Amino acid sequence: MTERTTGAGTPPDIRILVVDDHRMVLGSLAAALHATDGFEVVAAVSRSEDVVPAVLKHRPTVILLDNGLPGRDGVTLLGDIRAVHPACRVALMTAVRQRSVVRDAIARGALAVMSKSAPLSQLITTLRGVAAGQLTLDEEVLPWVTQAGDCLLNERERDVLRVVATGASIGEIAAELSLAQGTVRNVASSAIKKLGARNRYDATRIAAEQGWL
Repeated sequence: MTERTTGAGTPPDIRILVVDDHRMVLGSLAAALHATDGFEVVAAVSRSEDVVPAVLKHRPTVILLDNGLPGRDGVTLLGDIRAVHPACRVALMTAVRQRSVVRDAIARGALAVMSKSAPLSQLITTLRGVAAGQLTLDEEVLPWVTQAGDCLLNERERDVLRVVATGASIGEIAAELSLAQGTVRNVASSAIKKLGARNRYDATRIAAEQGWL
């Protein structure tokens, strides 16, 4: 991909490594993301064995990682990626509707799990959230991890965290759930305390790992 220059005072582009074993999909994704304001696709690879070398060479901010790679799948690669570049954040794409895939991905450090059928606009929003350190699960994926057994959270706390998982702001959560913004903050704070989390995004990650969303 062509290198870009950043003017003085302009935030650097989010450096993205795209991984998909279907070359046509890979090329289309890489081109669309590279043309997006604030993004720079630094590499695109199609084989699982090329992922870690590409991470070491290009030091991406975010990896858009297809889970369905032949050889080693994306979830399996997460540990290797974190070992060589702990600051790198990963958004996993999956076509497999299995709770175990989503929960394993989050447990191994992925900050987003999204359906491969998600639209480009949603992908862009997700990658920006991931670059900012936010856990994001798209609306298609959330039902794959729903499991209420032995849940520490009440229904309102779960509702708030479900919307947090889409990358929504406090105002957007309030509008979605028809609640006051102060109520949203109080409910999120309660969930954070119950789960021993650092913030609402961390609480969402913990709840998702447990299958409580």
